[in-house]
Amino acid sequence: MNSGDETERDELGVLATILSLFCTRKMAIVTLSDALIGRGPGRAGTMLRDRTLSGLCLKVGRRSHSFVVATSVRGRQVRVTLGRWPLISVDEARELALPILRRCRSGDYAVAPVQPKLPTLRQVLAEYAKAKKVKPSSLARYESVLRTHFADWLDRSVSAMKEPAFSDYCYQFAQTKGAAIVDLGRGIVGSIIKFLAAVHGVKLDNPFARLSVAGLMPSRPAPRIRKLNERDLAGWWKSVGQLPEMQVDYLRLVALTGLRKNEARAIQCRDVDWACNTLTIPETKGKKPHSLPITLHMREILERRCTGLKPDEGLFDGLSADHVTEMAERAGAPSFTLHDLRKLLATVGARLMIGDAVLRRILGHAPKRGDVLHRHYISLDVIDVAEPLAKIQAALLLYAE
Repeated sequence: MNSGDETERDELGVLATILSLFCTRKMAIVTLSDALIGRGPGRAGTMLRDRTLSGLCLKVGRRSHSFVVATSVRGRQVRVTLGRWPLISVDEARELALPILRRCRSGDYAVAPVQPKLPTLRQVLAEYAKAKKVKPSSLARYESVLRTHFADWLDRSVSAMKEPAFSDYCYQFAQTKGAAIVDLGRGIVGSIIKFLAAVHGVKLDNPFARLSVAGLMPSRPAPRIRKLNERDLAGWWKSVGQLPEMQVDYLRLVALTGLRKNEARAIQCRDVDWACNTLTIPETKGKKPHSLPITLHMREILERRCTGLKPDEGLFDGLSADHVTEMAERAGAPSFTLHDLRKLLATVGARLMIGDAVLRRILGHAPKRGDVLHRHYISLDVIDVAEPLAKIQAALLLYAE
């Protein structure tokens, strides 16, 4: 090597050192800890350098934060991404960074890429639920399905879902389980695979998608057939009247409003606005508040339930929405589900020639994605559905006589 090459190399080394010092000044030097990151490490785009292990940095993002080794070897910059927090902790990041930094200090800058630590299926489900704001009840159901039917993969890295054994298991699952549980299982797995691709950059084939293309998936579960019809309503209403007052009020309110079982079960006294004559359901299946006018028939029930309650107390505290149907059937009511009451209200409304937009507004249903007219143009308020809801309730009560 001639002296000119050596001089050029030395100049490049000095320049790299200056740049490195400049970058260091732009980086905040802190003692990284999980508690510090959890409190919010700063603005997106900020780079925090660890005081404990020089060369370990935290790159702050809008939604996630990544650990990075940032150093130089023989005048060349070295950047190695270790993984995302909190999937790896600060202590784990230091353990991953230390051997890389040792190699850099020895002059070996050809650092082998570090494979980021991937989360387990259980961890991804929790992360997915938080990002999508999944209700606790729905999350509990998803966890139950994975514990029962995908236990062998639940606490393993999601990379295990790339293995042929996982595809084989999905095939056996689809062939041996009922249509409803298969539909739920394929939905959970498919959503997690999409989430992994979007957030973690992990590309996985969906075994259920391949099985569907090959015609190896069972048919989708058919909608539940409504058991309770208009001709049964008189016997149902009479039998329900023999239950304790809270159960009577709950079942009749569901029948008169079409509320979902958990929506009605969770009503608090503060949700009843007597001044505006409005009942508001803060949390719904569609994750948006839902409001209904308080009709004369509803007012009697709501006044009785709100008597003596504080604003944050529930109208139906202590009631089991899952057992109230059994209580009614033991009292002589015809076989029914709580969803039957919702379907019955919609059916009676359709027979009264009430429009789809009004019925959707009463039931709290969102229009289909492609329905631009109803999703973006038509907006109905509580007052718009007051008269139609009163007409439906009057018709239901006629059937109940």
